[in-house]
Amino acid sequence: MSADDETMTNGTAVTDEEVVADYDVRSPASRTLLTVVGTVLAVTVVAGLVLGFSILQRSTTTSTSDIEIGRSAQIVVDAGSSDLRIVQGTEDLVRVSARITSGLRKTDFEIGRRGDQIKIVSGCQTWLNPGCGVDTTLEIPKGFPVVVRTTSGDVSVRDVTEGVLTIQSGSGDVRASGLELDELAVQTGTGDITATFASQPFAVKATSREGDITATLAGGKRTYDVTATSESGDVSSSIDSDEDGDGFIRATTDSGDISLSRR
Repeated sequence: MSADDETMTNGTAVTDEEVVADYDVRSPASRTLLTVVGTVLAVTVVAGLVLGFSILQRSTTTSTSDIEIGRSAQIVVDAGSSDLRIVQGTEDLVRVSARITSGLRKTDFEIGRRGDQIKIVSGCQTWLNPGCGVDTTLEIPKGFPVVVRTTSGDVSVRDVTEGVLTIQSGSGDVRASGLELDELAVQTGTGDITATFASQPFAVKATSREGDITATLAGGKRTYDVTATSESGDVSSSIDSDEDGDGFIRATTDSGDISLSRR
C-alpha cells in the first residue's frame, strides 16, 4: 500500500475509506433556503388547485325582494359590505335585487326589515372563493327620503330624481350621475366622492376623511353659499359663493382634493 492510500494514526494504518463520513457540505443558510423554497412551492400548488376548483364550482344566482313603504316617513337601508347600485324605482316600494356569486362555499345573503330599517347581510371567504361576492341594485321611491349605509363596498347612483338621498360609507367610493335630487348628502371614511347633477339641487353635502371630492352642478339661476375645505389637498371652485344664496354646498375632506364646478 502506498503512502497515498493510508495514513498512520497512533501507529495504526487508517485507509481513505475509513475517514470518509456522511457530511452535508451545504451551509445552514442553504438548507434553510431550500426548505423555504419547497414550502412556497407546495403552498403555491395547493393555492392553484383551490383557485382552479373554485372557478369550476363558481355559480351565480339572483334574488329580488319588494318592500312596501307603508306609513314610513323615511327608509334606512343597511347594505353591509356589498357593492351597491342605486337607481330610480316606483313611488310605493323599495326593490332590492341581488346578484350572488359563490365558489367552493356558498356566499351568504339575507335581507330583512325591522320598522323603517332594511338590512342586507352578505359575505364570503374571498381567499377560498375567488370572485365571490354580492352586487346589489337598490330601486328607491321617487321623492322619498332614503338613507343608505355601507361598511365597505362601492356605491353608484344613477338618474335618481327628487327627494333627499343620504349615503354613509365606511370605506368605498361613491359615484353619482344624472342626479335631479333636492338634496344629496354623502359621508365616507376612506373613499372618493363624485357627483354630477342634471338639474340644480337645493343642497350638496360631501364629507370624506381620506378621499377626493368632485361635484359638477347643472347651470341655472340658483346661487349657493359655498364652503370647501381640505386639510391636506387642493381646493378649486368655479361656483361663486353667495351668503344669501338659494342653496348651499358643503365639501370637507381631511386628506384629498376638492373640485366644484358648473356644467
